[in-house]
Amino acid sequence: MLIKRFLIRKLGLVSDQFFFLDSHMIARKTKGVKRLGVYSKNIHYEYWNPLTNQKIINSFPERYIYEIDHPSVDPVSGYIYDDSGVFIAESSAWNLLRQFYSWPKPFLKKPRKVLSGTYIYIDDIGYYHWLVEDLSVFIAAYNLYPEAKIICPKTPSSWLSAFLKNLDVQPDYIDVPVTIERLIMVGKTAGQGNPLAGVTPHPKDIDTLRDYFQPFMREQSEDTFLFISRAGESRCPSNISEVESFVSAKGYQVINSQDQLSIYEQAFLYSSAKKIVGIHGGALANTIWCASGTDVVELASPGYLPGVFSMIASIRSNTYKWVSYGKIPTDPIDLLELEKHL
Repeated sequence: MLIKRFLIRKLGLVSDQFFFLDSHMIARKTKGVKRLGVYSKNIHYEYWNPLTNQKIINSFPERYIYEIDHPSVDPVSGYIYDDSGVFIAESSAWNLLRQFYSWPKPFLKKPRKVLSGTYIYIDDIGYYHWLVEDLSVFIAAYNLYPEAKIICPKTPSSWLSAFLKNLDVQPDYIDVPVTIERLIMVGKTAGQGNPLAGVTPHPKDIDTLRDYFQPFMREQSEDTFLFISRAGESRCPSNISEVESFVSAKGYQVINSQDQLSIYEQAFLYSSAKKIVGIHGGALANTIWCASGTDVVELASPGYLPGVFSMIASIRSNTYKWVSYGKIPTDPIDLLELEKHL
């Protein structure tokens, strides 16, 4: 990735970036950006890296609520640009280097379409990033500015559609970049804080989500055991049908994307779980709903194991265990080995 970054710059496809929002720790004073308040204080948070079994310390700076005048929003990438067309880092919850293969240039030509008024933008990317890193800051902004209008991509995912329906508002749907008169925005983590530059759930974001969804959660049940499958999805073990039958016989309820559970149904279900065994994937983001003390077992190949769910378990005071299988995610799971962890 470093080589790719060097070549892109060498070819002149990407100019130097200026990330002017304070939550990226690089200050650039400019017109049209105002701090409205502090969203989260600077904190240091410890967790254990499941691969190395070593302690990692995430150091988060203060994050702020901003009012930005005349930014441009691109609903395809989810990126937001200031009034000069400079990319704002917090508009994406992914690693910063993602900009180099999602959007070839950091400057966006000023869109002709202008939306008047005050807006809050909610992005629509992969479920984990949307839930933990996008929805949390949207809720924080909306709680403070409920009179603001909402803007989102024109063809929202099922999870975003369900959320907007329950919110009972009519958003402005966009499918091309637009300029907004005024945007309320909370700085995202965007991979910051982690010394390994990985995905980093923030305790404040998880608290924001749990507070908002508290009416849809229930108490932990001693007889609720969940198995999170990836049947029909990428990075799925080749013997997943056999695995699902095996865990079902052991008293586990099998959950996968085919169930089409809304975010509210998932909050209800996961909050009741006594133990969760799941294959690495975005659905494990729902462990944020778990009661403290829940057992979480993550099944993953050693070549694909971000430490994100270990971090969430640490934040929620849950027990966490990583169980390795195969060399790549599509290798089969050994049922005898799996049985030891059910």
